[in-house]
Amino acid sequence: METSSKKLDDNKREITVTLTADEVQQEINAAYKTAGKNRIPGFRPGKAPRNVLENHYGGKEYFLMHATEELVRTNTPLAIDELNLVALASADYDEFDLVKEGEAFTFSFSVEVTPEFELSSYEPIQVEIPSAEPTDEEMQSQIDALLSYGTTLDEEGNEIKPELTDAWVKEILEFPSVDEFKARISESIRFQKEQNLAELRDIRSSLELAERLVGEVPEALVRQTEQDNYRDLFNSLQRQHLTLDAYLENYGYTPETFRESMHVQAKNSAAIALALDAWARHNNLTATDEEIVEEFENSGAKDPKKLYEDWRENGRLSEIRQGITRMKASELMNEGVQVFEPGTLTPQTPENKDEKKPAKKKAASSSAADKKSAAAKDKPAASKAKQADGKQDDTKKTTSSKTKSAKVDSNK
Repeated sequence: METSSKKLDDNKREITVTLTADEVQQEINAAYKTAGKNRIPGFRPGKAPRNVLENHYGGKEYFLMHATEELVRTNTPLAIDELNLVALASADYDEFDLVKEGEAFTFSFSVEVTPEFELSSYEPIQVEIPSAEPTDEEMQSQIDALLSYGTTLDEEGNEIKPELTDAWVKEILEFPSVDEFKARISESIRFQKEQNLAELRDIRSSLELAERLVGEVPEALVRQTEQDNYRDLFNSLQRQHLTLDAYLENYGYTPETFRESMHVQAKNSAAIALALDAWARHNNLTATDEEIVEEFENSGAKDPKKLYEDWRENGRLSEIRQGITRMKASELMNEGVQVFEPGTLTPQTPENKDEKKPAKKKAASSSAADKKSAAAKDKPAASKAKQADGKQDDTKKTTSSKTKSAKVDSNK
């Protein structure tokens, strides 16, 4: 198979596929073989000669049509994958003749693919994140909460809170002193804030990267992302034995606000994904074949080798390749994130980006969460492979094809 691609408007590509005469003949032979498995009067299954099969099925064109249909159906996703593209919609085919024995076969189609946008800047991401150090208000709130457990009522029913003393914390909370008690509270608050701020850092970094995207996120990608998010949510609810109604009630959503929230989330996720693609191209990041195989091995699938072959044969490895590359881009982007105290960050502009920047503070956390952006948490590689384990590919992006002498039904 030989492929070529030409860029069109609206994120579309025109792809031309040429198959060799041998490839064509193999498919024609397969069409006869499949038809011959059916019972033909006077012959055992598989034993009827070609001329008998042609008479039974109405002529040779029947087999040429089926061979054409199968070649187009199977090679469309393979051609897209070979060009390292990811389709966002079904293919729209140009007209083409039926295959002929002993001749090569060429067909063309157009398809909307994930666009390649640039960023307005590839400078390190800068975000403002509050300090993880506990504030006086946070400390006092925790102390008041603990003291409330020791509250008693006097004879008139008035609440009397205990006094925070060394004797009280030693007797009730088993701390040697008030200072030790406050130190433990401070440590607890700091730990919790570090976890929350690490996630906040990821989210703000990803959104800041998406703000640099030069281009409009295509609706097809937003819809695709939204569908993925709905599927992931419903799968998660099923695993937890929860209903959607319970989920909506727990988070205070109405059906309308829930749909709106999911759409906004999908649009943001799609923008972040495209921005990561640009970051990856700028930094020459790619996914190797070894890394793709490793993703399948780490997916938790029962038979990762078979699953890998299924995805390869269905032309879907570009999806895994795209996911791995985005993860790499996310990690590289997060390694260079510059974190500032609130109110100290000077926005980057062409005029001031080379000026001395305000002193950075230490990132909120050095945990593993700092190495992944919020966009990378949609499990684009291993989990998608696992979800497809044991299932026949049902997302081949082909539609009915027009031919000059017959219509190819690609829905078979």
